[in-house]
Amino acid sequence: MGLRPSLEGPALRLAEAGEIDLCMTPAMIEELAQVLAYGKLQPRLERLNLSAADLLAYAIDLASVFQAPEMDATIVQADPEDDVFLLCAVAAGAAYVVSGDHHLLDLEEYADIPILTVHGFLDREFPQEAE
Repeated sequence: MGLRPSLEGPALRLAEAGEIDLCMTPAMIEELAQVLAYGKLQPRLERLNLSAADLLAYAIDLASVFQAPEMDATIVQADPEDDVFLLCAVAAGAAYVVSGDHHLLDLEEYADIPILTVHGFLDREFPQEAE
C-alpha cells in the first residue's frame, strides 16, 4: 500500500519488501492514531479510499514494536515529545533515525545513530531509489 509517489514511497516499498525495518513504540502508535483522526486528513483519506484504521493497521503490520526505555532527562530540548523516536531507535538497535522533523534533524545523531531525512537515508543506503 504505497501512500504517495514521493520519497516516502520508495522507503515504504523497501519496508514492505523486508529490505528495511521500521520501528515503533506503543506511544508512537497512539500518536499516529491521533494524527490519522485529524479532520483535515479525512478528505484525503477518502480520496485514497482509505480509512484511518486502515493506515494504522498498515503501520502496525509493517513495523516492529519496541518498548522505549524511560529517561529522566530530556533529549530534544526544543520538542521533548520527539524523545520517543530516539529512545525507540536505541531500543531497536537501529542503524538510522529517518525523519522530516527539524528538531531531530538538527541533532544530526543520537547515541551514535545518524538522523537523516528520507532522501538522505535513501541516498546513503539505496541510491537507486533516491533518484
